[in-house]
Amino acid sequence: MPELMLIPGLNNTGDVFAGVVQALPVGVTAHCPSCPPLERVEAIADALLETAPERFFLAGFSFGGYVALAMLARVPQRVAGIALICSDSGADTPAQRERRRAARQRAADGEYEAMIEAQAGNAFHPASLARPDLLAARRRMVSDYGAERFIAHTEAVMQRPDRTGLLDGLRPTLFVAASDDAVFPPAGVQARAAAVPGAQYVCLPDAGHLLPMEQPRALADVLAAWVSARRG
Repeated sequence: MPELMLIPGLNNTGDVFAGVVQALPVGVTAHCPSCPPLERVEAIADALLETAPERFFLAGFSFGGYVALAMLARVPQRVAGIALICSDSGADTPAQRERRRAARQRAADGEYEAMIEAQAGNAFHPASLARPDLLAARRRMVSDYGAERFIAHTEAVMQRPDRTGLLDGLRPTLFVAASDDAVFPPAGVQARAAAVPGAQYVCLPDAGHLLPMEQPRALADVLAAWVSARRG
């Protein structure tokens, strides 16, 4: 039975994949750990690998993609395939680091939840902003995630290296984009996929950056098909 590890993004706990897990077929076993509040993606990777299956498919959403790449760097022989969902393999630019430093300071000053709440328009597809259930679920998750974790993970994002070289086509590689993602627009994700030998690219409609919450069944179908076609 294929084992699939789902790594959540910034401001997310493993609950970001709740709908995806419910929609996965019984033949796929999903693991959805929350990332501990550590300041290096390598340290987070090591912590998650302590309880990971011996061999597994790996799917990282946004920040989770950076962690997934760090896991791949640590134990390439255990990773049957890697999927980057609304994510990238590169490092931050200087301008991105500067914006992150400002956000980290706001979180340290007690503004974390208000700051993230104000970013809902960049996180969701416009239609999702009219869904109180999604907005409430995001608020609960942000509260559970907390400022301490945000501060640590922001540092981890800023310090991560470019790991594009790991995506060498030697294992199944999947890139998933969302049609209306303002954080990782589809064109950039598609270009990254085109540079990886044999990589598969899928763009799902009617979703913003929080694709796993907005279109969980569609994402589950893509992941299940990808894993099932490459198992063993």
